[in-house]
Amino acid sequence: MRTSSRSAERAGMMLIGAAVVVVALYLLRDVSAAIYRAIVPHTADLPGVGLVADVGLLVLVALFAVLAAQMWRTRSPYLGDLLMGGFGVVVAYVLSEVVKSLVGEDRPCRAQVALPDCPAVGDWSFPSNHTVIAIGLATAIVLASGQMLSSLQRWLVLALGILVGLARVLQGVHYPHDVLAGAVLGSSVTVAVVVMLVPWARGKARMLGRRGSSETSPETSPEMSPEASPGASREADSPAADIEA
Repeated sequence: MRTSSRSAERAGMMLIGAAVVVVALYLLRDVSAAIYRAIVPHTADLPGVGLVADVGLLVLVALFAVLAAQMWRTRSPYLGDLLMGGFGVVVAYVLSEVVKSLVGEDRPCRAQVALPDCPAVGDWSFPSNHTVIAIGLATAIVLASGQMLSSLQRWLVLALGILVGLARVLQGVHYPHDVLAGAVLGSSVTVAVVVMLVPWARGKARMLGRRGSSETSPETSPEMSPEASPGASREADSPAADIEA
């Protein structure tokens, strides 16, 4: 109970800090608009710039699905971490939609630089949903994949999430502060959900692994008991375990 309370407290502090940062970014929107006007006229017409964010987001979704399938197949104790991270992305997206409706910031491709390929009126700009989802997915993958991806691969996943947000600015459909706020929202909410729910999720994943082991091997030796299994001994090596601790 004490651990659960401590996790909830940490998650709450993360969310409060994220809210402060998001508000600060919105207050800097004039500076962000100046940066937008200096960059976008030179980048909005670049070939393929409009596809970068969509393709990058699809790659992150596919990677998440492949990792989930692999973890399910191998009965990985980190499957729960990944799934809770995915749930965190959903929560972050819902919060992003709420903020969009409350703020009602018009798209910069109408307010600053007139661009032909601009989302419809009422499709608000702050924060960037593409970035919320991309950074959230990248965060979920990195937290859960310590035993499956190398350090370089995890950095590449994060870089892809950042690229998605950057592409939305270069395309001209978002201000820089939209993307930064989306990155803060996506990462912080995902981490907070993982911190709060990962103990429960790991327990479920461990039970699934034990059930699978009992079905394939009725007699388990003491050396390979669930408590002494390699997956259990490596649990503390997960990045998510570091956050929880």
